[in-house]
Amino acid sequence: MPIIGTHFTKINVENKRKGMRNLKVNNNLGISNIEKMDLELGSAKQSGVRFVFEYTTKYEPDAAEMIFEGEVLFIEDEKKVAEILNNWKDKKPIDDDIMARVMNSALTKSTIKALSLSQDMNLPAPVKLPKITKKEEAKQ
Repeated sequence: MPIIGTHFTKINVENKRKGMRNLKVNNNLGISNIEKMDLELGSAKQSGVRFVFEYTTKYEPDAAEMIFEGEVLFIEDEKKVAEILNNWKDKKPIDDDIMARVMNSALTKSTIKALSLSQDMNLPAPVKLPKITKKEEAKQ
């Protein structure tokens, strides 16, 4: 079943110093919680799971930081929802296909937001951006 939404619940960005050079950027994404979620559309009810995530971008040494918290909403049949919740509670792995889709959704949304906010806060881009090079440079 599909992911029906990915959104942020908290965004915190702090630029701690000016004139940043030779910074190392570290990005991290993790799932902090998994909760049952029921979606109701009229008289129809669909079972689902809310994956709570945290995405951080740190500019080292201690120059700036971005922290995003959010949720990926995923609907599935009742049996699969129970399996996901039980595995999480028992600290067992979640199905790789589901986790890949959830993590990719959170990563895409967070990376795009981090890139936008880095420009607003005068920070270097948190991911390597493509660049055009001259032919001479490309040959080397």
